[in-house]
Amino acid sequence: MEFETLKSRGFQIDGIPLTPQANYDAASTGPRLKSWAPGSAGPTRAVVSQLTAVRARSRDAARNNGWISNGIGNWVGNEVGTGIKPRSKAKDKAFAAAANKLWEEEFCPTADFDGVLDAYGLMALGVRSRKEAGEVFLKIHHLGLDSGMPLPIQFQLIEGDQVPHTLNEQRLDYEIVAGVEFRGGRRVAYWMLPRHPSDTSQGSIQPVRIPASEVIHHFAPLRPGQVRGMAETVQALVKARDFDEYDDAELTRKKTRADYTGVIKRQQYDEDEYKFDPFTGEPLENEGGVGVVNMQPGSFPALLPGEEIQLFDGDQGGGYGDFMRQQLMGVAASLGIPYELLSGDMRNVNDRILRALLNEYRRRIEQYQWLYTIPQLCQRMWTAFIDAAVLAGRLQAPDYAIRRGDYIACDWRPQAWRYLHPVQDAQGELMLIKGGLGSRASAAAERGYDVEEIDEQNAADAQRAREMGLEYSHDPVKTKDDE
Repeated sequence: MEFETLKSRGFQIDGIPLTPQANYDAASTGPRLKSWAPGSAGPTRAVVSQLTAVRARSRDAARNNGWISNGIGNWVGNEVGTGIKPRSKAKDKAFAAAANKLWEEEFCPTADFDGVLDAYGLMALGVRSRKEAGEVFLKIHHLGLDSGMPLPIQFQLIEGDQVPHTLNEQRLDYEIVAGVEFRGGRRVAYWMLPRHPSDTSQGSIQPVRIPASEVIHHFAPLRPGQVRGMAETVQALVKARDFDEYDDAELTRKKTRADYTGVIKRQQYDEDEYKFDPFTGEPLENEGGVGVVNMQPGSFPALLPGEEIQLFDGDQGGGYGDFMRQQLMGVAASLGIPYELLSGDMRNVNDRILRALLNEYRRRIEQYQWLYTIPQLCQRMWTAFIDAAVLAGRLQAPDYAIRRGDYIACDWRPQAWRYLHPVQDAQGELMLIKGGLGSRASAAAERGYDVEEIDEQNAADAQRAREMGLEYSHDPVKTKDDE
């Protein structure tokens, strides 16, 4: 046997036994960590074994917990905004212009099979579903040419519940893992229920096999080989729930104590004295045999001989604000969102700190945009759109079967970030362009625009200004001869 083979099997080499050694504190089994004994489940089993409970709790928190709801909404608003917009990169400029126009004017408003959202609304709801439930499926519906739609294709969002994660089968030529069919290690189909299992009264319903070419699975895997997605709120759920319940209890405590200011004490009481108001002589309201004096806010009584007022102590909520902040920081960190954006608390933030927070947050948002949302969701929607438009004759694409890669090429434009300091940021961008470290095209693309469209708009503005006898200092075509 080779040396490495003998070594891997635990044989004694050069008189030194290869016994296990505790080189990392995190692997210690001493008193400090003996209760930390996690399992070693695989990437899929670790998700699906508790997927139902986590998904249900995450949705419940999104409905009822303001912090979770705000965190999800904030993330979706930054990742998608009003839409991640496509711009064709086809070499055929006429084809690219026609594809962009067809998408924006005709297909986008009718993209939803359910007839509720447009294409950008589908993107936003898809990302929200990924954050809230861990995953979402987009089913591609191929329609007839007589469907009445601009294009014979539409998309339908399907929640993960409709792909049973408990469906597992092993056959000779294929296997089904968590509702996904694999052949040769590749996804070839999804077994999907016709309706959401909680929204049907038909009793038992059976999943239907849908080819993988007709399904888009949008999720952010955490481990190689992971088949299904886990709710991205999972780390924040316990802390957010406990904190919300504590906050409600604290609010209730303050509310109930606010009704009572203090008590009037006497040294001695006769049998019937406590039954009457010493000021009016009227019978007192009696709750459990204890007299209650009703007074207007701000009034102060004149006491009888032998009586004294004992006021209740203050609220005793010292440090509550600091405690709130600390807990919300934990919730925000678990959601991957800056505390200031989750809570709206900007008290201790200046413009430099805010810029650093936003830069870090936006870098993380961009990672999800370009690694998950755009390649999984957006590009596959665009590819299906182009295929359907060419096959339906709405777009002319010579040699499409040979040059398909060129025709479906697309440049995606996420919604631009707003300038934190409009003047300073704009000046810095102009300096990069003038110094050759950037271009007008790239600057426009980062803001979600086409430089060609900007040029056309500037030319139209300048022409209109000349025709109307107007003159502006920013005229883009003004020359020295005009001065």
